[in-house]
Amino acid sequence: MDRADVLRAGDLNLVEVLRHFARSQPAGVVHEEAGIVCFAGSPVWPGPFDNGAFVLAARVEPREAVERATRFFDGLRPGYCIWSAEHHDPGVARAAEAAGLVSMGEGPPQMVLDHRLPDAVAPEGVQLRPVVDDETRRDYLAVLADSFTTTQGTPAEVLEGNFGHVDALHGPNVRAVVASLDGEPAAGAFVLVSHGVAGVQYVGTVERARGRGLGELVTRWVSNAGFDLGARIAALQASEMGEPVYRRMGYETVSRYSFWMGPAPH
Repeated sequence: MDRADVLRAGDLNLVEVLRHFARSQPAGVVHEEAGIVCFAGSPVWPGPFDNGAFVLAARVEPREAVERATRFFDGLRPGYCIWSAEHHDPGVARAAEAAGLVSMGEGPPQMVLDHRLPDAVAPEGVQLRPVVDDETRRDYLAVLADSFTTTQGTPAEVLEGNFGHVDALHGPNVRAVVASLDGEPAAGAFVLVSHGVAGVQYVGTVERARGRGLGELVTRWVSNAGFDLGARIAALQASEMGEPVYRRMGYETVSRYSFWMGPAPH
């Protein structure tokens, strides 16, 4: 893929991830019109991966795109985010700012990997288990509860809604893995393949197991699982903690996303 294709395919895969999470929520709603994708996931969390709008290919002016997103969320969710990126039309960010939405500052880098890595090999005392049943699903949720709920504040019910059933984690285009340390869930990661991209998401390590390379281990596993499912590249939106790990693995930054939070304050 050339750079333009990498950026476009990355956007398309990311939007499919956002759809997947919203569809998995019991009260989730996905709405598309005029190249604008609106996704309403958990009603209790306004985070950009849970409630937001992504302008894929606007068939209307940026101001109208922001207005349509605002109308979609009015009365549906208490908060939402509009996505923008360095490689997007800057008019969307300008329109969001003009409408009174609040910038959340610099967002995560979009990082990509263009080749399969050597297989993940678990060190002594660590076991890698694909998520294929309710037991491994709950082990993965236990990892997320420690790494996202405890340290980042993501409500546990958001995670349970996103991954409430095994088919949200294991299917024709999705995989997940749990690394257990001395028999206890310690790390995990998820991947969704679409548009030639393996979208890596929800990489977490419990606090007691950090510094052992388990985050890299599970990221390697799901990245390779994505390539094995037919992806041409892997992509992720890196956290500040994860970025140096992914860079060591061979992921490279190609762009950066940012978010505008609504509704506008009165």
